[in-house]
This record gives sequence, structure tokens and C-alpha cells, in this order.
Amino acid sequence: MTRRIMISGAIGSHPISGAGNSWAFLQYVLGFRNLGYEIYYVEQLNPEDCVDEAWNRAEFMQSANASYFRALMERFDLTGRVSLLESGGAGYVGLSRGEIEAIAPEIDLLINGSGRLHINSILASVRRRMYLDLDPGYTQVWQERYGIDMNLRGHDLYVTVGLNLGAPECPFPTCGINWQTTLPPVVATEWTTNQPPGPAYSTVADWRGFGSMEWRGICYRPKADEFLRLIELPRRVSAPLELCLFIHPDEPNRSELEKHGWRLASPSDHVPNPDRYRDYIFHSRGEFTAVKQGYAAGRTGWFSDRSACYLTAGRPVIMQDTGIGKYIPTGDGLLTFTDIDSAAEAIKRVESEYSRHAAAAAAFAREFLDSDLVLLRLLRLAGI
Repeated sequence: MTRRIMISGAIGSHPISGAGNSWAFLQYVLGFRNLGYEIYYVEQLNPEDCVDEAWNRAEFMQSANASYFRALMERFDLTGRVSLLESGGAGYVGLSRGEIEAIAPEIDLLINGSGRLHINSILASVRRRMYLDLDPGYTQVWQERYGIDMNLRGHDLYVTVGLNLGAPECPFPTCGINWQTTLPPVVATEWTTNQPPGPAYSTVADWRGFGSMEWRGICYRPKADEFLRLIELPRRVSAPLELCLFIHPDEPNRSELEKHGWRLASPSDHVPNPDRYRDYIFHSRGEFTAVKQGYAAGRTGWFSDRSACYLTAGRPVIMQDTGIGKYIPTGDGLLTFTDIDSAAEAIKRVESEYSRHAAAAAAFAREFLDSDLVLLRLLRLAGI
């Protein structure tokens, strides 16, 4: 009998230039489908998150969220397998709540991305529940320090992309949970390319993200602050550095970045949907990125699903160190840095032997990120 897997995430919650967020969940959906499992995707959408194309509040059925979700469902041939449900309302796209509730008892494993699915009638009916933490450190501090209900209760297994969460050098709480760890999966058939790389190292980023957090007297600031520590970097390296950046037009840092040589690209122009997002990465030379301070200073061992896509495409990744070197090899194809000097040196190393690092990036992805490997391991952890 074919096993049934259900994924819950946040695809419809980010309808405008949120294609990177979509891919984070699509890798699971498409990856399990490729393995021969019967796949369902379900998502709750809060009414306050419903917007039109101009970011104005909208009714659920007329929202950009609903239209984006419909388009994605058709693009990846997921009709009859997905559901976007209006929280507290009757609206839905795809399968209705009643249809999902009828399917739930036949679901062998629900993977609840960031605990976003809260519908008890579904959670209680599935056979196994896995909590997938995509924001290690933040998830736990929001729960412990700020009292935000991260929906941790009631799952059978807890998995995080923070490879170092719970280790002595990571100061953040575990909420009393024994967290298993995973790398993000990438469906290699979707992300392998023969296209030549472009001239610029790039990344896709939200300048302010979800702001600062405090834990035990230490304030961990947004990704913007980490990039500002590196603001002189374009003047120290030969390759162009580009940020496909969600940044407010009136943000004063915008002109500072441009003045120091950073290229700024518009997400609405370059990453409006999953195909264009993938093309943007394919046309990059590699990824250069800072990370949220909580990931770096907090030594969570966070690993980016976006970086995983660059690597699978054979694009070297140079990322701020989060403590991943204890668990996976770095230095060839995947390099880390801690300050502007080591960032400049890492870029120079890649440029001096670009072809070797590009090949190493693709080899790393095959060994550690291929969805067949990552997802089968998750199933073993879940006892499926």
C-alpha cells in the first residue's frame, strides 16, 4: 500500500516575490512525490495576511495569496493534492477542510513546517506528527522568552535545521525537547543546470526580516546589521556582489549599500515565482550572504534552504559561519566567514579556482542535500 505524507507550510502566506519561501516547502512535496509517496500539502492562512498585489488588505478569495497558490498548484501538477484554508473562515483553495479531515486518518506522517498547522481535528487524526523547525534559536526563544505559542505540543518527533541546537556552545533553549537535525532537501532534477554562471555573487534577502530578539541579556539583531558590518566588502573583491533585497524604498541603508558598491536587484523583477527564482540562482556566479545574528552569534548551526539550491546548481556558497563546520565539510564549494577579512579571503579563494569550487559545490549537494537521501532519513527518524 502506498504511504501517504502530508506537508504543512507557508507557501500562500508569501504571495508577492516569495518564491524562495515557496521552494523551501516545494522541495519536500516534490521530493516525496518523486520517491513514490502519495503527497498532500495543507496550509492555514490568517485573514490579516491576505493582501492584494499592492499589499493592501484583501478578502481571502480575492487575495493575491489565493491566486498565487492556484497558479503554483497548476504549475507543479498538484491539483487535488493541496489545500489553502482560511483560518476562522470558510474560504479555501484546492481541497476543503472537510476533505482534508476525511483524508487525515490515512496520513502516515504529517510534517508540520514551523508548526504552522493548528487544526486539531487534522493533527489528532494523522498517524504520526513531525515538527519541522526552520528558525532554530528563534523558535525556542519566542516560545520561552516571549511566550509566543509556537505550537510545539502534540508532535511525535521534533526536527530542526539547526545542526548545533542543544550543543554547549549554542546558548538558546531547547524547550525541553530532544531535537533531531536535518539538512534541507533539494530535488536535484529541478536544480541541476548546464547554464554557465553569471558574473555576480548574489543572495535573496529580507533586509529587516523579523527583527531583534533578546535572550539572557543579549540582543540578537537582524540580518541587516550583519551586512552593514561588511559594507566595505565590494571594494575589496573583484567579483560583483548583488543583493536581491526586500528593502523599503525609504530605508536609509539602501543608499549606503549602493554607495559602497553593492548591486541591488528588485525581487519583484527577479524572483516573482518559483521558475524565475530558480533562473536568478542559475544566472548567479555563486551565493555570498550574511545571516541573522541569532544564527551566527547564537551558533545554531543553521543551514539555508536557499544556499542548498545554489550548491545543487553548482554555484559555490560563501556564507557567514553559524557553526556548521562541526557537522559538514566546508572549504571547498561551501565556505564560511566570520568577519570582513575572512569574507574577502573566501571570495578570493573561490575566484582563484572557480571551476574546482563549482564542481565541489555540486558534489556536496549530491552527497548531503539530495532530496532522496534527506527525506528517506526523515522517514527513518519517524519510524515510517
